[in-house]
Amino acid sequence: MSASVQEPSRDELLAMAYVDGELDLAARKAFEIQLAQREDLRREVVQLQKLGLLARSMAAAEPIDHEWKRLARDPLQRTSTVVGFVALAVGATGLAGWGGWMVWQSEMPMVPKTLLAALCAGGLILFLVTLRGRLRTLPFDPYTEIER
Repeated sequence: MSASVQEPSRDELLAMAYVDGELDLAARKAFEIQLAQREDLRREVVQLQKLGLLARSMAAAEPIDHEWKRLARDPLQRTSTVVGFVALAVGATGLAGWGGWMVWQSEMPMVPKTLLAALCAGGLILFLVTLRGRLRTLPFDPYTEIER
């Protein structure tokens, strides 16, 4: 039983040439216009980039990679990292809450209080927007399935 082999479409051939850097400047710019307009084409390019990265990752691991993997399995290393991040988060949250309470309880005029609140709100909004952007672009990240 033989599987039928389908010839790649023009778009697939262009995507392969784009990922391999084989398009001249005019063809690359034209393809990038199509890429901006079509999600299916963007997904095709991402899949081809993942395939290229997978092919390059087939090389033998460097000795330093083995050491990082050993450290990642070490219970002391993992526990210490978790405890450190939890302590950092608790301390930062507590300090921010205490600082906010102290500012609102102080005799400071309302304008500086409002400006401090705006500063904190701006930082939180920027963090959340960055997180949202990262989560939305994650399906297009060719490095998510690659292990060095």
